[in-house]
Amino acid sequence: MSRRYCPKCDVEMEATAVTTAETGGLYVKTEREGGILKRLGIGERTALDAVLCPDC
Repeated sequence: MSRRYCPKCDVEMEATAVTTAETGGLYVKTEREGGILKRLGIGERTALDAVLCPDC
């Protein structure tokens, strides 16, 4: 994952885990044909990297 900086305070973001309260995985629901993920060239599934600002 590339280094990212907070847009509010310009501090380097830290990696964090993505969790869900339910037993199923985390997903983005979109239209099956021509949805936002397809327009972005992602396809049906993609890895998710989550970051947070340690100061904000």
